[in-house]
Amino acid sequence: MEIPSKVSVFNTTLEFKGKPALLVAINDQGFYETVLEVQGRNHTVLFPVAETVLIFNEALPAAASDFEIER
Repeated sequence: MEIPSKVSVFNTTLEFKGKPALLVAINDQGFYETVLEVQGRNHTVLFPVAETVLIFNEALPAAASDFEIER
């Protein structure tokens, strides 16, 4: 995963269901640092990792998903 990267944000607190954003960092305090458009202007927004789902817009190449996980 590369940062910065375009993502879709899902967060129940703000009722975001796939809001487009740019992920710029994941900080040590447990927040995603994003830039997203709010009312026509770009804002830096911190989302708690525990309450937020990010889906990267760029899909993994087919070869990257061809691996086994040891359990």
